[in-house]
Amino acid sequence: MKRLLALVASLGVLACGSSQAANLLANGSLDLTYQQEIVPGFFLPKPAMWINEGFRTISGPYEDEMSSEPWAGPSPTPDTNPGDFGVFFKAFSGGGVNGPATGHLYQDNAGTAGLTYTLTGWAGAEANYLAARSIFAVEFLDAGGNEIALSGFELDLTPFLFTPNGQPFNYKQFTVSAVAPAGTVSVRTRVSMIDGISNPAGGGQAFVVDDFVLAVPEPSVTSLAILGMAGLLAFRRRK
Repeated sequence: MKRLLALVASLGVLACGSSQAANLLANGSLDLTYQQEIVPGFFLPKPAMWINEGFRTISGPYEDEMSSEPWAGPSPTPDTNPGDFGVFFKAFSGGGVNGPATGHLYQDNAGTAGLTYTLTGWAGAEANYLAARSIFAVEFLDAGGNEIALSGFELDLTPFLFTPNGQPFNYKQFTVSAVAPAGTVSVRTRVSMIDGISNPAGGGQAFVVDDFVLAVPEPSVTSLAILGMAGLLAFRRRK
């Protein structure tokens, strides 16, 4: 029995050394940017290695529904200076003759069926932000780049954005987790502003996000130890 316990303990020590899962996202901090032409001759920064799609329901695609801004990711989001950017979604760019504004920011990475993918990220909003939904999502795509039906998970942050917590923009960290189904080839991390409109009251209307991590959580020390114990007991019974 002493030998058995010693082996289980060693499994726990090995697990401690690798318990921090790696971030699968490139530029998860959103700090690396590129210059996007919004209208001829006018450029704004957007996060590099992410895909951005913006459109209004009447006038169609446009580029000015979001941009990278140094003021959009203050504490309590992680400080990654120099060049600490967050992303600012512009609900006020929607409404009127152009129709409500929708913006998607997403990144695809290789995925494996059966694994659990967990997305964490920060989000906040100003008091007069108006949008139908504000989404963090994990989605799974097949070999053709199509979303697999009834897979993934999306969380509407809107009901939680305005709960005061004393932080700038009432910034909070949110988590979304889902298991990749059969046929998964890639996993998509997505943040979206859906049907944003200008608030007639004016004032601050920003929806802000920052610092994303997509990871496959590794087994905890306790779970590895239990699995090790079960395997060793089974081996002992067979003997």
